[in-house]
Amino acid sequence: MAFTTEQNKYGTNNSLTVERKISSQIKQRCGLDYPLTGNLNSVTGSVNANTNISKSSYFSKATGVNLIKNNLRQLLLCEKGERVMLPDYGLSLKKYLFEPLDETTYFLIRQDILETLAKYFSSVKVLSLTVLSNSLQRDRSELYISLTLQLLDQSLDIFDLEVTVD
Repeated sequence: MAFTTEQNKYGTNNSLTVERKISSQIKQRCGLDYPLTGNLNSVTGSVNANTNISKSSYFSKATGVNLIKNNLRQLLLCEKGERVMLPDYGLSLKKYLFEPLDETTYFLIRQDILETLAKYFSSVKVLSLTVLSNSLQRDRSELYISLTLQLLDQSLDIFDLEVTVD
């Protein structure tokens, strides 16, 4: 029995935007919204089959860019060794809080962030990364991390993420 490997396509090809829209509608990732602690009083109605749950329920669902932002925020704020069964997951940014914030420290922080993102988030491309310290308040030591990222899937969405480590 012979098989042919040729395919004939009749008509015009779909444009790139149509292809992206079709594929993004098919492959939509869902996950839990972060942080998990929402309003426990968001369940309304009686406890039966007609219970309505509002958008800010205890376990909310996140999709698309919101899901990626939540996962990145978890990664940046998680200390190494904090996650069970994933001892290398996260960044140990708190060790830099009381260090002298000079160019060497900023370089080390940037390298840690870029290496961790390359390891755990290969689906994003870092467009810009800014690390700042809070020099106005002497009694508090904080790091501000600002990221501009681009998704490497069909949507190619660009989004910003800001995290404060204190």
